[in-house]
Amino acid sequence: MPAGEGEGQGGQGGGGGGGGGGGGQPDSNAIPAQFRGWLGRFTTEQTLPRLREFLNGGGTIITIGSSTNLGRHLGLAVENHLAENGRPLPREKFYVPGSVIRVRVDSTQPIAYGMPGEVDVFFDESPVWRQRAVGANGQDDQLRRIAWYEGERPLRSGWAWGQERLQGGLAAAQARVGRGTVYLFGPEILFRGQPHGTFKFLFNGIHLARAGALAPPREASQ
Repeated sequence: MPAGEGEGQGGQGGGGGGGGGGGGQPDSNAIPAQFRGWLGRFTTEQTLPRLREFLNGGGTIITIGSSTNLGRHLGLAVENHLAENGRPLPREKFYVPGSVIRVRVDSTQPIAYGMPGEVDVFFDESPVWRQRAVGANGQDDQLRRIAWYEGERPLRSGWAWGQERLQGGLAAAQARVGRGTVYLFGPEILFRGQPHGTFKFLFNGIHLARAGALAPPREASQ
């Protein structure tokens, strides 16, 4: 998914998306002919209005890696945490390819039910966000943090150049959009089916989406 205006793209692991999520399309010639019709591309002209309509109607969207750029397109109160003077950090200052990083988790949030207070996540040039006071639309989008980077040395395994710059950044967040909910997970919580410690984020999200669909609509306050 393309980054929001002024965010820049991947490589530096900032809000523009990271290496883990990729963000690019595979070569269609490498895809079996019967599956090529499944390929798609995000556009602000056609895709974004459909996603917003789905959320306004009470839908749930779970984004991982580069797809968290949807938050920028929706005008949520997030911006790139790994930036200086409005530009993503260069690799000389920050570079974390395919490493395990520890995050703090607010396990009181329903999306994190069953999770410990700290968890290791797979970080592959992943997006890291900073919360603003209000969204770009000037409204309170009820953004709440789910997981965040804490401390100057969160590296658990691998290589993390400039890891201290992660401190205070959002690893995961959720926001209300209309009657629906969007979840932003910067790290690769499902990477190749391996990080079992973060699967619950997805499973809880699916469960909560279904529970919300079955619940009666809330009456507007008078």
